[in-house]
Amino acid sequence: MDKQNPTANPLAEYTWWGAVPDHLRTKTQLADLDLPRQPGGPVRATVTAKGPGGKATYNLYDLGESVPTQTPAAQLARRTTTSRTCDDCGARPESPCTKTADGPLLCAACAHIHRLRQTQHAAAERAQVAAGQAADLLADEHLVVLAAAYTHRPPTETGKPHPPAAAHITVLDARDGLTLYNRTLRLTGPRTPGAPADAVDPTPALADLATLLADRTVALWDTDLQPLHDALRRLKTDRGVLPSGYQRVHKLQVLASLWRADLDPATARYRVPAPPGTAERLLYLLRRMAKSHEFAISEG
Repeated sequence: MDKQNPTANPLAEYTWWGAVPDHLRTKTQLADLDLPRQPGGPVRATVTAKGPGGKATYNLYDLGESVPTQTPAAQLARRTTTSRTCDDCGARPESPCTKTADGPLLCAACAHIHRLRQTQHAAAERAQVAAGQAADLLADEHLVVLAAAYTHRPPTETGKPHPPAAAHITVLDARDGLTLYNRTLRLTGPRTPGAPADAVDPTPALADLATLLADRTVALWDTDLQPLHDALRRLKTDRGVLPSGYQRVHKLQVLASLWRADLDPATARYRVPAPPGTAERLLYLLRRMAKSHEFAISEG
């Protein structure tokens, strides 16, 4: 915040270059323009990110407030301009083109596409690995698929959410899709409204679930059971229901994200897929993943 003006807005702070708006530049970036400029106003923001000298915090200035440097046109004419033309699209950007690892000089747009393509190729390879892992998982004759759906009560008058009133737990045998467990557990006291009429006492129901899963491998989406455990702790009846041991529980959200290989074009990061929502859909997704592995093998 400006010490001279305590009411001034604090500077915007960015944590990576991709988040910095195009009109904000460092002194070096302004000086590197084809027609170089220099700051004409105060620091408008900062970015803490990797630069030529490693990770550091850089001051950013508004391009619209910048002014030309004193460099005469005759001196500018003697500068090399080969780095100002994109080898791919032929654009002549004001800022120097980026030299890629495999040689060509690219403008910002082409460099972004180039990096995105490289990331896509790597993601495609990881997708095949994920499909193989899904096939291996589905080959486990002890595998079951679990999903939890919650009944929520209206929020309080102040807008604070209530804990879920009930949890509907479904477990399917991954081999034939048959239902092994299908119960609604009450997650509130018996006098608290909001739970469905078919909700049962969670203590014996969870004991049955733990017995069912004791010798099984379990696949679920991600943190499906966390609201259940939180509610049971409040009821002082919390108990573990998932089997313990190496590779007995598999959370499929990350695996599904890798298999889909769906990248955000702006950031080249994986998009987080929406949860299937039911055990039947989760099993369907797992089978699709495994089938794509079999198809890749047959094509290879």
